[in-house]
Amino acid sequence: MTLLDVSELHVRLPLPDGREVHAVRGINLTVVDGDRMGLVGESGCGKTTTLLAIIGLLPPGARVSGRVLFDGQDILGEHGSRPHRWTDVSIVFQGGLNGLNPVKRVGAQLIEPMELHGTATGSAARGRARELLERVGLPASATDRYPHQLSGGMRQRVMIAMALACRPRLLLADEPTTALDVIVQARVLELLRTLAIEDGLALLLVTHDLPVVAQTCDRIAVMYGGDIVETGDTAEVTRLPRHPYTTSLLAAVPELVSGTPSVNLAGAPPLLDAPIRGCSFRPRCSRALQACSDERPRLAGVSPEHSVACHAQLLLPPMAKRAGEAVPVSMRPVTAWNGSSTTDVLAVNGLVVRYPVALPLTARRRRRRATTAAVDGVSVIVKAGETLALVGESGSGKTTTAHAILRIAPITAGVIRVHGVDITHARERELRPIRRRVQMLYQDPFEALNPRWRVRQLVEEPLLIHRTAHSLVERQGLVNDALERVELTPASTFADRFPHELSGGQLQRVAIAAALVLEPELLIADEPVSMLDVSTRGGILSLLDELKRQQGLALLMITHDLSTAAHFADRIAVLYRGQVVEEGTATDVISTPQHPYTQALIAAVPRVDRRIPVPKVTVDQTARSG
Repeated sequence: MTLLDVSELHVRLPLPDGREVHAVRGINLTVVDGDRMGLVGESGCGKTTTLLAIIGLLPPGARVSGRVLFDGQDILGEHGSRPHRWTDVSIVFQGGLNGLNPVKRVGAQLIEPMELHGTATGSAARGRARELLERVGLPASATDRYPHQLSGGMRQRVMIAMALACRPRLLLADEPTTALDVIVQARVLELLRTLAIEDGLALLLVTHDLPVVAQTCDRIAVMYGGDIVETGDTAEVTRLPRHPYTTSLLAAVPELVSGTPSVNLAGAPPLLDAPIRGCSFRPRCSRALQACSDERPRLAGVSPEHSVACHAQLLLPPMAKRAGEAVPVSMRPVTAWNGSSTTDVLAVNGLVVRYPVALPLTARRRRRRATTAAVDGVSVIVKAGETLALVGESGSGKTTTAHAILRIAPITAGVIRVHGVDITHARERELRPIRRRVQMLYQDPFEALNPRWRVRQLVEEPLLIHRTAHSLVERQGLVNDALERVELTPASTFADRFPHELSGGQLQRVAIAAALVLEPELLIADEPVSMLDVSTRGGILSLLDELKRQQGLALLMITHDLSTAAHFADRIAVLYRGQVVEEGTATDVISTPQHPYTQALIAAVPRVDRRIPVPKVTVDQTARSG
């Protein structure tokens, strides 16, 4: 039975200058009872806008047309969707911290939709809240906590529990696992699968991560430029894609087990602020025909469970997943760094970072003190021209280690040397020249960069702080050179823009330019691609890899993504509960993991091909194994 029927849905969003973005361009989509559908594509393709249109949460000024039927009833628009929101259709938003009220306890937020829609009140609502938390794997006592007292994975589970409060039949999930580590991601995805199977819940999952869809959903719809360009059975589409864009997305995913490297998808998605003639993917397509310039392709069936909108696929044989025309990162022809690889740019020995723990009032009166070790004896070395990936789940001590190296976290014990110079107890004046040689690249460029400054000012700031260029002309030349090096060309096009005028990938390139303008010898990259699309991710990693090879840059990359580490890093150090439990070359650690925790991380990585066997190892087992 068809539960959701979206027909010829168009969404136009207003711009400040009076123009409109045609974010969704006449898509058709159906979800049946108990169905698990994945909607996948790059940022800006219209995925989230489609979900918001279905549930009636588009911003004021949005123009919507078409038809959205839920169980035969038209729910398009705010007034049509309101009676069905939460009770029939609910949504899980991307960020648990952003989606929850920070000043209300978890229990109150779970009870609120039940009381608002009259499904439960009083003690019944409180009992239902505790039941929901236990259903998603959290203790009932979590009702008394505030969102900031929960981890990222726990907050995401609260969001799922809230979405289930009124027993809906359709769950919309908007990037529910973005920026979560692989262990937590695996738990959340398993929870969504279990709920769909046991409760008969239909799921429409939005993500830019193809392996997540492959592991979670039975059907897939690939979206590009506001259109659905390919749809069908997940196994068939991922095994034998017929649209060049789907093929490119699959090629951009590094395969952990098979060792297949990722291939970059060149170009950028259309902006959708002007009419598009013909196929929206034509400028990025290596198979474009004359018809692609003249006529917009429509979905056509290539099998009973597979449809594609492409002129070329009707004339050319289907494309299995392959490397395409691009060159893998590991084979990219770059000028190799000719310096010595034996130089230790960074040497960390026995690093310990401890933080105080809040004690009950009675213990404080007795002047007792307690601490917890965020980092407990970490020793790592990074050589010139080498990439060391520090891998582990959230809370393992990765970022704290980076902050200690930068001397922005307190050091309890251990020694940190940069080019042989001990900086463990160096004073601020002594650290200034060191910090010029060691730069940091943060996870979220939207938070790391000043939104009120232009790109030129953002890249110029390190030069002013360290007083390395005295004249304006010299600084402008260095800024332009840095922008050109990170492929923001021509530099004049980007230098006067503000951060909000750039895409996520472009903004991360600006952050890299700001970090490299001082020509550092060590770059610490904290989850540099975790919030980016798979296609954008490949471009950023290729850029870092090329800069490393050309300049002999030492790179310490912090990540929870073993697939990225496997194909990008020279060596991997696995961090668990503040300790390095396994270290070696990337090939050895991935192909023959020795520690149970490393095995658990590898087992948790989602894969496009479900036929690849993976060991079933849990983190609980690793905890018992030490």
